[in-house]
Amino acid sequence: MRLAGLMGLALWLLLGAASARAADNPSPESETDDSNLAVVLVMGEQRGPGLWKVVSGDHVMWILGEVSPIPRRVKWRSRKFDNLLRRSQELIVDFSGYWAATAEDMSAYRKAEKLPKGKTLRNVIPDKLYSRVDATAKLFGVTGFEELYPFAATNRLVVGSMKQLNLKGFSARFAALEMAHRRYIQATVYAAPEPPFETRLTNWQNDANIVCLERVVDVLKDGGTGLKLLANAWSVGDIDTLRELVRTYSFSRDGFRADACAAAMRGGQKQASEFENERKQGWLKEAERALKHNRSTMAVTLMTDLLSDDGYIALLRARGYEVIEPE
Repeated sequence: MRLAGLMGLALWLLLGAASARAADNPSPESETDDSNLAVVLVMGEQRGPGLWKVVSGDHVMWILGEVSPIPRRVKWRSRKFDNLLRRSQELIVDFSGYWAATAEDMSAYRKAEKLPKGKTLRNVIPDKLYSRVDATAKLFGVTGFEELYPFAATNRLVVGSMKQLNLKGFSARFAALEMAHRRYIQATVYAAPEPPFETRLTNWQNDANIVCLERVVDVLKDGGTGLKLLANAWSVGDIDTLRELVRTYSFSRDGFRADACAAAMRGGQKQASEFENERKQGWLKEAERALKHNRSTMAVTLMTDLLSDDGYIALLRARGYEVIEPE
């Protein structure tokens, strides 16, 4: 999938400890780290994390890992990334797990997110979980979730908490694509194949998606502290902290939506495993193509695909490529 038509792509949030340097909005008392000090979001221009370097002879690929969310008032600006991009022949951005939302799709989603008439969220999830959801919604000023299926209530909490915490969903992918466009660099948007939209809607309405609602409540139970630490760590390039936090706090498919939640969203463990395998093998094919034909290639993907034992970097190492991690 090339750059044309990219603007039709949107983040599907459902599928969906660094020191602070300046104050954002005052943080609630509950938003503290283990030392009981308030976690303040960084702001302004930030370099983000370092780049992974994959070497094949005299050809090289530079890979940036991204997370969601990041501070709303952070603007990612990496001179190193831009300089390397200028000397590259291609940018590859992984959009697996995202979808091109047409007006028709959104209309169907708005209908599918609502429970049948006469039912409320309280009727379809355990009482204890409902109490936690209600408390979390009040903490972040989220309303209108009573009429929603668990999958849609999950999404509502994600969006509402980001707004309340001054966070945003995207870190670098759109900025990188814009840079490539300005530099007249070929941009390739990779995305693993998805089932028909109607199938996804049916999967999302399944009761199994309650696990995703449980997970997001767990993420938010500290009032947003973990999310802020994750967002700050990405902004200032603290990879050690990212290793600790991304699996738990990421709003992308590599965080709380992984494992049991991913299986629920995809209609079962078998379907989720097949998607993951196809995603990884498909990206690996794109990466090897680029390493073969380009002297220099840039890439952007989720941070866990660079950190995990079975992610993209691990696959490239297994194929015999030299990998140099950022310092």
